[in-house]
Parts: sequence; structure tokens; C-alpha cells
Amino acid sequence: MDQVMQKFVTSLEANLTAEDVVNLEACMDCRICGDACAWYLGTEEETLHPTYKTNFIRDIYKRYMTLEGKVGGSLGLVPTPTTEDLRDHMQYFWNCTSCGRCTLACPVGLSTRSIVRMARAAYTDSGLSKENATLNSIIHNLETVRHSFGLTNEQVLARYSLFLCSQDIEMPADIEGSEILFVCPSAANTKIPDYATKAMKILNAGGFDYTVSSRLVETGTEADHIVVHHELSKAILEAWEDEAERLGVQKVMVAECGCDTRSLFFEATEMLGRPFKFPVVLFDALVLDAIQSGQLPVDKTDIKVTLHDPCHSTRLAGMGDLSRALLNEVTSNFIEMTPNYEYNYCCNGGAGGMRLPENAPVRRQVSVFKANQIENTSADYVTTPCVVCMLTLDDTCKAYNLGKQAEGERAATMTFEVVYEAMYAALERRGELDRMRTPFGLKGRDRAYLQDHSASGKVAALMRNEKAATVLQWLEDDDVVKRFFKAHPEGIQQLEEFKRLHMLAQQGEPLELCPGFERRVNVEA
Repeated sequence: MDQVMQKFVTSLEANLTAEDVVNLEACMDCRICGDACAWYLGTEEETLHPTYKTNFIRDIYKRYMTLEGKVGGSLGLVPTPTTEDLRDHMQYFWNCTSCGRCTLACPVGLSTRSIVRMARAAYTDSGLSKENATLNSIIHNLETVRHSFGLTNEQVLARYSLFLCSQDIEMPADIEGSEILFVCPSAANTKIPDYATKAMKILNAGGFDYTVSSRLVETGTEADHIVVHHELSKAILEAWEDEAERLGVQKVMVAECGCDTRSLFFEATEMLGRPFKFPVVLFDALVLDAIQSGQLPVDKTDIKVTLHDPCHSTRLAGMGDLSRALLNEVTSNFIEMTPNYEYNYCCNGGAGGMRLPENAPVRRQVSVFKANQIENTSADYVTTPCVVCMLTLDDTCKAYNLGKQAEGERAATMTFEVVYEAMYAALERRGELDRMRTPFGLKGRDRAYLQDHSASGKVAALMRNEKAATVLQWLEDDDVVKRFFKAHPEGIQQLEEFKRLHMLAQQGEPLELCPGFERRVNVEA
């Protein structure tokens, strides 16, 4: 075999488990798994049937990894897959979200998902995945700036600070001794940081003792689930641990992200070869406890909402009850879609389904099953505790004109956005909206501390940095910033304030915090 195939096979051998051997050897080729796969059912394309992928890996396994295959292959009695065959089949391993629904239909419970992940890892280890522009960019970005979308730490922090300062909200950064380290997945801090400010307001209002890290803005979602790059995944998990140790936190928090939920609760141990060093808690679980204990006040909303179960957190991590318990605390009009829980149809965007642009036409076509599920509930909104699911559902709602989308309104929401509406209503009724403004870790602190440990203080420091001009120009050109300005025109003035701070910094002048926060500091002083 040539060098590329050798690397591919070596990767399979390194990652093959006893369960994978069963998955490969025990398949009866009954093809019932296809009855559960939206990508096959929605197209009837043979190349999108689950067995098309597993049979190909089985051919490689039998030819190169079994005695009879090695002997038979040398005699021309067993088919010999080539590197060109690898290239021809590669796209089909990403025309799949590795959601695991096919396993539910398999009479003997074989895991196509496990084979797909193993194959993706082999494509990455052999270098073939870099022949796809998107997969190559993910790997390159993670290797260079440790962010799968290529954002720098300064860009992520400055944009969050712009959005939060515009609303007179602060975010804690690098606070040693906090209870919780909160790291946002790259899809969220890239695609929906404007929506995600609501999560910070919830944490502030609930009095949670949390901090973000100015050094870590990547959770490893795309390393683990799209390119399946085990070395990068391990390095990012270790970076979480290093930051948690540096800051002396007690636990790490997983945001609303299905893949991160699966990774931290299940795959981290496999990746690291040992248990993750810190307890892991879910954002939604913390919020639910706070609501039920009275720590976070809510008034139930009457918005008509249905729930999409993220495959990786419900089917593959068992968190379906948590999502429903939280929704039932914050809305009086929750409607189940059918089927639900682990039998829910995939959003068709996770683990690369949406990230690879070439998938879009087929993804939208096969999302007819999800569209029908949503439409049959007559709900105005579909919510989900996963950023990639939400982004995909938003695209599906637009493609099929579902719910509030028919009125020009975004019909897909994050679950924390539903929580936010209920919390805001309760705080407003009680005259306590200011609870959202200052995080627990910044209350009663002096100015020097705030300069070092608030998001606005970090941005003020950035304005003295040689990177400031580049970051400010990026903010001006960024589409997400422009979207935020449409909803929050005051943000335009805040960006001008950032520019003024940069000018003052160049002149050696002392820099302030965000104006609203500055006023509160003066009052407290």
C-alpha cells in the first residue's frame, strides 16, 4: 500500500476498539439503519445510506487488518481499496452528522457513528481531510490561533465587551478563586455572541460565582466532532484543565452545546486516557437549580415553543429530561414535537453537517422531516440547548417558512433565550433589573481590581496594544456587529467610545471602564 493508505490504516489500527470490531464484523447488511437516517430517507441516494460508509471501512479493515485479507489480497482474491477510493468516498463521511439515530434502528445495536468517527480520524491522520477547504481551515486555525473559526482571543473578548458595555453589563475575566470557569464554544462566540450576552445576564442576575478566561476561547467542539483530530482535542482539553488550575476554580461549566456535552461527559476520558481533572456542570442544570431554589426569579412566559433535542446531548448523553424540566419552569406553553427524546430527528447540522457549505443543498432537502415536526406542533418558536442546532434550525425555518419566521422574526432560539425572557419579566416586575449588570466576582471591588478582571478593563488594556487598530477595524466590518447594531443602535456609540479610548491610549492618557460601569464604581466608592 502507498504512504497515504498506510497512514489511514495505521490510524484505524490505533483507534479500533473491541466494540468497533463487533460493529464491523457483526453487520448482517439488513439495511434497516437506513430507515432512521434523514439523509438517506430524504434523498434515497445509496451513497448516503449508513452502510455505504461502514461497508467501505469494513473492506479496508478486512483487506489490510485481517490475516485472510492480507493473504487473499496479495493473491488477488480480496478487493484492495486504494488511496483514490479513499478520496472518492471521503465526502460521504461528512454527509453525515454522526448523530447515532441509525443505531436505534439496528436490530443488534451496531454503531455507525463510531465507525464514522474512526474514519474521520483516519482521514485526518492520513492528511486527506486537508484536501477539503473547510476541514483544512479548521485544523489550520486550531493549530495557529487555537480557535476553529480563526478568531483571536482579542477579537472574541472585544466583541463581547462591545455588546455588553452597550447594555451597561459587565463580564468577569481571569478571576482567581471563582467557583466556575465558563468557556464558550467557538460556534457561539463566532456566530451568536450578541444573543449569548443573555447568558451572561442570567449568570449575573443569579449571583453565580463564575469567570471567563482571556486566554481560552475554544472548547474543541470542531476538533473532536468534525475533523476528529485526537491530538488537538486532547490539547484543548488539557488547556481547559490548565486554565482551571491557574484560576483555582472548583468546576468547569459546559454551555448550551450538544457536542461539548458529549465530549466533556463521555469522550474526555477516552481522549485524555484518564478522567477530566475537574467536575463538569451544565449551564442549564445550574440555571434550573437556581430557579427551583428561588435564587433566580422567573415569571413563566406564554410563548408557544417546541423543543428540538440535540442528538449529542439527548440521544448520546441522556440530557433530555433536563431540557424539559427547565422549559417547564419558564414557559406555560411548551409543546412536544413527535418523535422526541432520543428518537427525535437530527437537525442535520451538527458535527459538520452545516459547517461544510457544500452540504447545504442536501441538508436543506433532508431537513423536510425536521420541518414537518416543527410545523405539526403549530409552535411559534423552536428552541434547543445547542448553538449549532439552533443555527441549523434557523436556516430550516427560513427555508420552510416556519413559525414566527413567516412574520419575518427569528423562529429558532437557544433555550437560554427562553429562560432570559422569563427572568427579565420577573426582574422587571420586582424592580430588580440591575441584578443583571454586575457579576458576583466584581461586586465591591476597587478600581485596580476591576481594570484587571472586568471585560471592559481588558478591552481598555487592549487599546494600549499594537493589535488595537486591527481589532477595531475588524469590529467595524464584522457582520455580527452590524446585526447587533440593528437591534441595539447604542452599540454604534460604544464602538466610537472604544475608538476614543484607543486614541487616548496612544496619547498616554489614563483609560476608563465602560461608562455605565464607571458610574456604578464611583457610586459604590
